[in-house]
Amino acid sequence: MDTLPTQRQASSGGVLASLAQGSSSSSSSSSSLGPSNRDQQIEKLLKEVKQLKQRVDVMDKENIALKKSIYDLSARYAASISQGGLNYRPGPFVMDPINSTNTNSGVITKAQEILTKAVQQAGGDIDSLQTLGGYQDTRDGKVFQMRYDLKGHTGAVYCVEFSPSGELLATGSFDKTIRLWEFKESQKEVICLKAHTLNVSDLAWTTDSATLLSGSYDETCKTWDIQTGKLVCNTETEGFVQCVAWDFMENSVFYYGTSRKVLAMVDTRTDTPPMTIRNDSMVNTLYSSRDGIHVITGDANGILKVWDMRTRKCISETENDKGKMPITHISIGKRRTDASRRAVDDYDEPRYMAVNSYDNLLRVYDRGMDPPKSKLRQVHALKGFTNRNWPIKSSFYCGSEFNSSIRIQPSTTSNDHSDHDYPSIPSDYLSELAEPKEEKSVLLATGSADPYVYLYNVGEDRSELMQRMEGHTDRVYSVNFHPTEPILASGSADFTVKIWGPSFKSKKKIIL
Repeated sequence: MDTLPTQRQASSGGVLASLAQGSSSSSSSSSSLGPSNRDQQIEKLLKEVKQLKQRVDVMDKENIALKKSIYDLSARYAASISQGGLNYRPGPFVMDPINSTNTNSGVITKAQEILTKAVQQAGGDIDSLQTLGGYQDTRDGKVFQMRYDLKGHTGAVYCVEFSPSGELLATGSFDKTIRLWEFKESQKEVICLKAHTLNVSDLAWTTDSATLLSGSYDETCKTWDIQTGKLVCNTETEGFVQCVAWDFMENSVFYYGTSRKVLAMVDTRTDTPPMTIRNDSMVNTLYSSRDGIHVITGDANGILKVWDMRTRKCISETENDKGKMPITHISIGKRRTDASRRAVDDYDEPRYMAVNSYDNLLRVYDRGMDPPKSKLRQVHALKGFTNRNWPIKSSFYCGSEFNSSIRIQPSTTSNDHSDHDYPSIPSDYLSELAEPKEEKSVLLATGSADPYVYLYNVGEDRSELMQRMEGHTDRVYSVNFHPTEPILASGSADFTVKIWGPSFKSKKKIIL
C-alpha cells in the first residue's frame, strides 16, 4: 500500500513534466504559431490533465477505503491494548489513533475476564462466556504448550499453512514475503519467496506439496515451485486478493476471491483469462469441495454460498447471522466419529465446518450427509475470543493422535416407581454417584483480536473451551493444525510464528 501513493506521485510528476515541456516548446514557437493554435494546444493539454486527475481520484478513493479498514483499526487496537497495560510493538501499518472513543476496550476486556473468573469460582452464572450448546471453561488445564518461536518476518504474519506432507510450514506476511520453515528439527527458515509488492493475504498448497499458491493485495496470485523456490506463474486479478485455494482434483486449477466481488477460476495450463463470477459483495474466504465441482464462499454480507463452477451459478445460500456481519474464514474438518455412518477417506467430503465472522462468534455447522448439497445445520456458536473487524482464521485438527472427549453427567430425573415412604435423595447427590458419559469430540483452534490462541473441544451435542494459549504479544490472525500430528502453528501481528504441541503434563490420551 505504501507504494501506491508513490506511484501516483510519480505519474503526476510525469504529467507536470510533460506540461512544462509543452509550455516551453509552445513558448519557443510562439513567434511562429498564432494565438488560436496556442489556445487549442492548451485546451488539449487541460483535457488530458483532467482525465488523468479523474483516474487518480478513483485510485485514491480505493486506497482510502483500504486504509480505513486496516490503518484505523490497527490504531484503535494499539491504543486499547496500551491502555490495558500490555506490551505493543507498532508495525509498519500502524498510525496514530484518530478516534479515542474505543481506547478503553482493552481495559474493559481484561476487567470482564477477571470478573468472569471470580464469578465462575463462586459458582455463579457465566452465561456471557458460554456457547449456545454450553461448555465448561477449562482454560486452566494446559493441554497445549508453546514449543518453538519462529522469527524472521518484519511485518504482521497474516497466514500460516502446513504442507499436506507435514514437512514444511509456509507463512505469509505484511512484509510482502512468503517464508518456508522446517519446524521439527532445526526450526529454521528454509527459503524466503519474494515477488509480491504488497502484503500476502492467503496461501494454499497443492495436494502433493510441490506447489504453493499465494494471493496478495498487489492484485496478483502467484504459484511457486517449492523444490527450486522459483516463481512459476503470475496471474493478475481484479481487486485485492482475499483468499485462494487449489482445486482438490486438479493441481493445475485454482480459485481466488477479491475485494471487487469476484470469484474466479484459473487453469495454469492455458493462457486463457480467468473464468470469473460476480458476487454481490467482497469474497473474503473460500473452500474448494473435493468433488472438483463446487466452491463454498463466505462474503462481506455474512452469506455462505455454494457455487457450481460448471454453470457459474449459486445453488444455495445460508445466512451466517441475522446481523449479516462479514465472514472472515471457512474451516473444514473431518470427524473420525462419522465412520459408522459414512466412510471417511481422503476423497470423502468432511462433514463439519467452522465459520469465523465479525460478531465475536465461531459457528460450527453440520453439513449433513451429502455436503455441499445438503442443508447446513448450526450445532455450536463458540464464544470467549474476540473477532470484531479483524480477518481471524480457525483450524480443525484432523489427525489420528489426539483424542479429546467431553464428559456429560447423565440425567437425574426422579423415578415414578420409587418408594414414597423413604425420603427423596437430592439430585446433586445422585449426580455425584452417577458415572459421567463421554461424548467423542475434535479440536478446533482460532486466532483472536487479543494476543491469545483459543482451543475448543467440540462434540456433537456439547463443546468446551479447553485452553487460552498465551505467548503472543499482539492479535493472532491465523492458526493452522498439522495434517497428521497434534501440532498447531499461529501467526501474529507481533511478527512471530509460534509452534504449539501437547503439554507433557497433560494426561489426556491422544486418539481421534
